[in-house]
Amino acid sequence: MHVDIPRVLVWPNQDIFKHGILAGFPASFGTAENLSKFLMYCRSKGKNGWPNVCYAIWESYAQRHFNMSHDLARLFFESCRHICMSMKDTSAWEDRYAACSSEDTRSRMRDKVSVNTIHLALYMYSQNVTLMQTQKFSLRSEEFPTDRKAKKKSIDVRFIETFLSDIIHILSEPDSKGLPLDKQSMTISNITSLGIMFTVYTENSIRPLHEVLQQQSHATVCSFSKLTQSFNTQQVRTWLLDHMHANPFTSKRCLMHGKTVYQKPGRPLRRSSDISLDNGSTNTLTRCRITVNDHETPKEHRLLAMQYVSRQISVLSPETLLNHRVHVTHCNDASVYLLSSMKCISVKQCSRTTLVTGPVSGTLYLTGCINMRIISIARRIVLRNCHGCKLYILTPTRPLLLAGCNDITLAPYNTFYRGLAGHLSHANFTVVRNLWDQPASPMCPDGDGGKVYQKLSPEQFHLFSIPFNTEGTTTGLVNKLPPEYEEGTLRARERVNKWYDNVQKCDLSETQTAQLASTLQARFHDWLETSGHHKELEALIKLRDKS
Repeated sequence: MHVDIPRVLVWPNQDIFKHGILAGFPASFGTAENLSKFLMYCRSKGKNGWPNVCYAIWESYAQRHFNMSHDLARLFFESCRHICMSMKDTSAWEDRYAACSSEDTRSRMRDKVSVNTIHLALYMYSQNVTLMQTQKFSLRSEEFPTDRKAKKKSIDVRFIETFLSDIIHILSEPDSKGLPLDKQSMTISNITSLGIMFTVYTENSIRPLHEVLQQQSHATVCSFSKLTQSFNTQQVRTWLLDHMHANPFTSKRCLMHGKTVYQKPGRPLRRSSDISLDNGSTNTLTRCRITVNDHETPKEHRLLAMQYVSRQISVLSPETLLNHRVHVTHCNDASVYLLSSMKCISVKQCSRTTLVTGPVSGTLYLTGCINMRIISIARRIVLRNCHGCKLYILTPTRPLLLAGCNDITLAPYNTFYRGLAGHLSHANFTVVRNLWDQPASPMCPDGDGGKVYQKLSPEQFHLFSIPFNTEGTTTGLVNKLPPEYEEGTLRARERVNKWYDNVQKCDLSETQTAQLASTLQARFHDWLETSGHHKELEALIKLRDKS
């Protein structure tokens, strides 16, 4: 059964509008006029600026004309690059970077790395979507739409509908910017670049925008000229608005209509207002629910949604998770194992939960989380409004700590499972460098990090053991630990071995050995009770019995 939707459906690209918006930055540099000037400047720089702009050109322009700091300029550039580039291209660049023999060579390679120039301009313009929440958008003189119908639409759809003319203006050729839209034309190349802003659904699959517009029925509507290989700009704008729709493959729909992977009856709340369900209604029961939407969704948007996992251990099979987008919300006092290769993970409003993941080829995005322990491999990691979280991570990009983050603890990735190597290969993830200790926190007045984060001390660092077996060949960490953390694990191992040696040297009698074992067991049970880990142990026993 497929979603009952029109033949062609267009909605804003969720990789940009959900995971790529760096909220809290001034948007004065993101006007259509300023970004049009940026594109004209890049054209004048030849192959270093057009059609792809290298980092050195972008940094120089952003500092002089947008008044950006070095760190902020690099942050926007790298975020755009990792969102817009394919995983295969990103992995190939990482391999070449790892092969560099000196830091000077690496520095030159970083300066020469490039992104599509128009993609960067459109990505910068999309940052203004955050201002829609305050209804103080000032990029154009027209009033913000206030009718009730418009307010029901998602912010990203309202943004596109209100400012699509400005977005198209950024793409306009320099010699046609003064003409009205119905007198302008858009080349297939420009349509291809514009496609980065949208997801186009047709015939039960996701297709590139330029391919759909070249189909005969749509090409006729958009006045496509075979002679000039271009479309009428006004007709393209009208076509996009006519087919604009909210994303039909959301976590809300998945939870309501998806196939159930796991479900558990709810428990009464102290107050009925404590938790509002995703469908907007308030219920006095919390219901643990895990669903997938594979039966109605193209493979690019397969989603697994998980909510209200509480006081339990949740383990999902790698086949269930493979190539899925994962949405985790309102999980408390739980342990969640997502051991597979996934496209992206969004974690929202969770607390006191351990989340262990396999490789994430896109973004791991945490919002409004408290006292979480995250153990993950991800190409990009973003935190917003998070407090007291510990991250044991392996990532080739700088972890991004946005507004509202504090007391974040960072440490290197500290676990493995037998299927990890296969999942890394499937995600095109090459372990060549780990920037776990180089977070970017541009919202902090003290610069990178400030008091927002701290590194976990080597004395507190321990390897994490996954308490069940998986299929595969990986038998140890895939990442090399920093020397101080490697020494810390060795010292911890030596302390355990020394304790065993001391017990053996005491030459205890059978009675004394039994007394020692009884005392140790009693102390261990006391620790389990006081720490709350006895519930986790009981859940592991139940998990073992079920298997």
